[in-house]
Amino acid sequence: MPRYNYNALNTVARKLVDERNFRDALKIYFFMIDGDSTLEAGFYGERIGYCYEKLGDLHAAKYWYGRASEENPVIEVYRKARERLEHVGIDDLIKPSEYTR
Repeated sequence: MPRYNYNALNTVARKLVDERNFRDALKIYFFMIDGDSTLEAGFYGERIGYCYEKLGDLHAAKYWYGRASEENPVIEVYRKARERLEHVGIDDLIKPSEYTR
């Protein structure tokens, strides 16, 4: 397995985010976490969530913020990001009475 310079990869991803190129930043973040189930204690989950939020994909953002919060629940930024998207759901697609018990 090749060894990567994650600092260099993260620097490029952050630069892409600063340039509002969220799709390419996502490609780098996903490359970095491929095969790593820990998400580096939530850091990459939050970064991925942020990119998806900026792209307007709030369902994906909510999921990734939730993953970040699960990985490191003591970090308030992760928890608050997930809470901010609590309203995002599927009620416009299916009635809650049809999928809740």
